[in-house]
Formats: sequence, structure tokens, C-alpha cells
Amino acid sequence: MRPSQQIRKFILLNRSGDVSLALRAKLFLPALIAGVLLALLGMLISGGLMSGRPVVQGIQLATLLLLLVVALLWRRGQVTRATYGLVLGFWVLIGLVIFSEAGRASYWLVPQFLLVILARFLINGRAALALGLATALADFSIYQFDLHQYLPAEWHELAMQSDWGAIAISFLLLIFIFYIADTVLHETLRRARLSEGRYRSLFEKTNDAIFLVKPDYTYLEANQNAADLLGYTREELVGKSVFDAIPAEEREAARRYYSQLEKLGSLPLYERTLVRSDGSRRMAEVSVNLVKDNDGRLLFFQSVMRDITERKRLEEQLRLSLGEMETLAMQDGLTGLLNRRAITDHAEAEWHRAQRERRPVCVALVDLDNLKDINDNLGHLMGDKVIVQLAATVRKTLRRYDWAGRWGGDEFMLVLPGTNLVEAQEIVERLRSHYDASELMAEIKPHLHPHLSIGIACFSGRSGDETTSTQLFGQADQALYRAKHTGKDKIEIFREVDN
Repeated sequence: MRPSQQIRKFILLNRSGDVSLALRAKLFLPALIAGVLLALLGMLISGGLMSGRPVVQGIQLATLLLLLVVALLWRRGQVTRATYGLVLGFWVLIGLVIFSEAGRASYWLVPQFLLVILARFLINGRAALALGLATALADFSIYQFDLHQYLPAEWHELAMQSDWGAIAISFLLLIFIFYIADTVLHETLRRARLSEGRYRSLFEKTNDAIFLVKPDYTYLEANQNAADLLGYTREELVGKSVFDAIPAEEREAARRYYSQLEKLGSLPLYERTLVRSDGSRRMAEVSVNLVKDNDGRLLFFQSVMRDITERKRLEEQLRLSLGEMETLAMQDGLTGLLNRRAITDHAEAEWHRAQRERRPVCVALVDLDNLKDINDNLGHLMGDKVIVQLAATVRKTLRRYDWAGRWGGDEFMLVLPGTNLVEAQEIVERLRSHYDASELMAEIKPHLHPHLSIGIACFSGRSGDETTSTQLFGQADQALYRAKHTGKDKIEIFREVDN
């Protein structure tokens, strides 16, 4: 401990040892009774209650008044003021007797000193220190400078003719101090046992795992939940390094964490992977606090952990479920391609990017010819197969950065980023060719073969092209309409000159 800390501790006299207000209230009534007995004893020693000497009578009246005022303060709940008044009042009375006897050694120095000790128990260490310094200064001045010679002659009547009074009062004060000290000790032990019981109850009965870790990062103690979390007995955990329960790849980070904790004093809640005795892993939510002594030295780390393995599993399951739900919400149930809303969103996003990057994007609408004839002649199951086959052919034909979705019952939309009209036409021609060559076509009579009518529209991305995404969809629809009404099984491209 640094010298400055030692001086500060001495001046403060360990504030944690001061009696509480509740304990002071409990001790005050015995102190008041003791004060009354001491006052009566003093009056008897000084010649009886209200004896003939005026100075003595004045002191006796002052003593009775002091006890009355102190009792009234106590009754009004002002226990601390009453205690100060009782101790300081008797200290002044004994000081006056010492003052009057200063011509010789006085036995009244003993009860005066005992009052200083009593102040430590009834009030606090700072008050006792102040009273002790005042006592030393007053007694030194009285004897060093012969101050009693300045007292009026009648005040010398306070001097006791016999020393037995001082001895008797000292003995009674000593017995009372023993009683007070014993009461304070029992109360302190009771509070310590209560505090220890509460802590032990919290330590053992909490749902969390609690570890006490020594400064060398070995376990000092652990509750049963902590032992169960790591798969050891409590006895096996004591002395084991905390890093034995941390995966090898995370140990260096854990060491840095402890170093930061010692410097900063606290760190936010964090998550850690734990390795159990059988090698399995658990996830825990961890908080660690420093526990220090009164001098600021680290005693141990208190680590509180909560097993969140199941919570993490449920969170991951929920995340996957939400991902699946989001996928399903964007997916066409029959074909597995994007649904109308999703393909529209992607088309608009690609149009915005094309506009921003000044590059082309083409949209193609694909329609199945003769689907109604297939449904009427071969049944709706075959009709569904025809649609699914087209979706499969689309997935095989398009590039990895193209988008495709089911636009309607037998219509599909293709979004072709970075593609001009010539390239778009090549892609959809390849789609038609692959679809016509698919195995499903062999199951269908030639006159019922489904064919594809396709309309293509393109946003050039060049300066001056003001085509909106909505207009682009409309242009592709116009081109598809022309393809279907000019013979079907063909590709039409939207051109402004045609309008």
C-alpha cells in the first residue's frame, strides 16, 4: 500500500467499521442508563445530591440538564445528536474535574481516556480521533502551563478529596465498554453470517453458473450449475485453468479479454464457446466482474455464465425458417421460379441499375402457345408438365446473372441485364430450340406440340432514353401480342418505329 493510501486510511479510520444508525439506536438506551448511574455515583462522591457547595451544585444541575436534553433528543429520534451530546457532555465534566486537580496527578485521566474509546464504539473512528486529540491537547496545556492557577478559588472545590470515585467510575466505564464491544462484535458477526448466508444462497440457488477465478486464471470455486455446465464435479474444477474450458482457437482472445478487464474494471456482456469435459461444446453468455480488497488489490474474478446453446439453436432455426419463408414468398409454387411480384421487383431493380450505369437491359415475355388445347385434350396434369418443362429449360438456358419468373398462368418474364436486342434475341432463340428438343415433346402428338411466342423490349441505357420500367414491361407485352397475333411460335422485338 502506498504511503498516501496508508495516511488516508488512518484519517478515515476505516469507515466500513462505523456502527450503523440502527445499531447506535440499539446501544443508546444502555448508554443513557449507564450515564445516569455514573451521574448519580458522581453526585454521591461529591458530597450528596445538591450539597451545599455552589459550584458543585451547578455542576450537578448541569449534569441533570445534560441527561434531560439527551433523553429528549433520543425520544425525538435524533439518536446521533443524543449520542454526541452524552459522550461530549461527560467528557467536559470529567475535564473540569481534571482542571481543578491539575496541581497533582489525577486518576480522572483514566475515565477521560475511556470516554475516547467509548466514542469509537458509539459514534465513529473520526469522532474518537478528534476527541483523543482534544484530550491530549487539553491535558498537556493544563499540566504544562499550570492552568488551574487561573481558576477562581471556588472552582477548586470540584477537586475530589479521594481517588476512589475516579477508580469506581473508571471500572464502571470499563465494564460498559466491554458490554458495548461485545454487542458490536455479536451484531457484526450476525450481519456477516447473514450476508454470507444470503451470498451462499444466491451462489448455490441461482439458475446461472457462477465461477470464482483467481488472478492466475484458475478456478477458486464454482457452484453446482457451473460444474454441470462444464461436465465436472465441483472438486475437479478447483485449481483447473479457465483456458481448459475454452477452444484452442479462442484462447488468445480470452487472454486479451481478461487483460482488458483488469485495466478497465468492467466489459460488456459477451458470448463464449465452452468445451465440456467430454469434448462437446456449449454456447454461454458471460459477464465478468473484478472483486478487490479495500486496498484495490485484485482478489478474484467473478464470472457469471448462462447456457444459451438451446437459444442459439432456436435462433438459427428461426433464421433458416425466415429464410425459407422469404424464399417461398418470392417463389412460384409450380415452377420454382420467381413469382410475379418477385420478378417485377428484380426487373425494376435491374432497370434502376441500368439507368445508373448507362448500360442496356432487356425484358422478354414468353407465352406458351396451345396450352389450352393440351389441357383440353391431354388433361391439366400434362398442362402442368408442359409449364414445368419450360421452367426447367429456362433455368438451363439463362446466364447466372439473368432473372426469370412466372408472369402469369402460361406467361414467363425474363430479365436480361447488360444485354442488347441482338444478344437477347440469341438467348430466346436458344430457349425455343432447347424447349422444342426436350424429352417431353416426344410424349405429345405433333399437332398439339406447345410452342413459344416471345416479345422482347430493351432499355438502351443511353442518354436520352426516357423509357420507364413500367413502359418497358408494356413494350414487351406489345411485342408478345404481335407475335401471338401474327402466327405464333415466333419472336417479336419492340421498336419505336412500329408504333
